[in-house]
Amino acid sequence: MSKLSISEYLLSSPETTNLYERATQSQFLILAGRGQLPPEVLNQWLSQDRLYAQAYIRFIGGLISRVQLPSKVTDQEVSKTLQWRILSLLQNALAGIVRELQFFEETARKYGLDLEAPGPVAEGGNLSNKSAVFAPNKATQNYIDLFDSFSAQPQGVLAKTLLDGLVVLWTTEKVYLDSWTYAKQEASENVDTKGDLDGGALRKEFIPNWTSEEFQAFVKECQECLDAYAAFQDADTEEVIASGSMTIFKKVLVLEESFWPLVA
Repeated sequence: MSKLSISEYLLSSPETTNLYERATQSQFLILAGRGQLPPEVLNQWLSQDRLYAQAYIRFIGGLISRVQLPSKVTDQEVSKTLQWRILSLLQNALAGIVRELQFFEETARKYGLDLEAPGPVAEGGNLSNKSAVFAPNKATQNYIDLFDSFSAQPQGVLAKTLLDGLVVLWTTEKVYLDSWTYAKQEASENVDTKGDLDGGALRKEFIPNWTSEEFQAFVKECQECLDAYAAFQDADTEEVIASGSMTIFKKVLVLEESFWPLVA
C-alpha cells in the first residue's frame, strides 16, 4: 500500500469491487432515476434516511471531540494545519446535514411526502404488511449503532479513533454520491417529470441535490482529509491502519447495500 493513499487502496482492492458495485447500483436507484419509484417506497426510504441523518449529527459531534488541535503556535497559518482542516470539514458536515434535514421537510411538504412512513415488518417483506409504529428498520438501526459508537461518552467507544471515523465519513459520502450519480444516469438528458410517480420529487429536487458540484467538492475534501491524516500516522503502523480501514470500509459497504429497499 506504500505507493497508494488509503482511499486509493480501499477503492482499488479486489476484495471490495463487488461489494462497492452492490452498494452503489440497485434496482431502487434505477427506478428512482427513471421517475418510476412508487411513492410508498420513496416515503419509507426517506423516513429511514431522515433517522440516519439525525444519527449522523451525533457521529460528527463524536469526531469533533476526537480532533486534537495543535497547542503550539507555528509559522504556518492556523487554517492550513491538518487538524484545523479536519475540524473545518466536520463543521461543514454538521452544517450540511442540518440543511439536509430542513431540505427533507421542505420537499416533503411541497410534494406531499410522508417522513414518518412505517416500513415492512420484516426486512425485504411485503410492503403492504407494515409495522404499526414508525421506527428505524434493521438496516437503519445498524447504521445508528455504528454512528453512535463514535459519539462522545458515555455512548461512544474509546477505541474508535478519528482515523476510523474519517474512513466511515468518507465511505458513506462517497457511496451516496456514486449511488445517486448512477441513478441520474438512468434519466434522459431532457428530463420530463410529468409522468413521474412521485410528481418529480426525486428528479427535480433530491437527485440534483445529491449530485451537485457542492456535494462533489465535499466528498473530495473528505477523501483528501482522510488520506492526509492516514499518511500523518506512524509509518510502522501502516499495515495495521490498512487492515483496520479495510474492515470498516467493507462494513459500511454492506450497510449501504442493505439500506436500499428491495423493489421489483
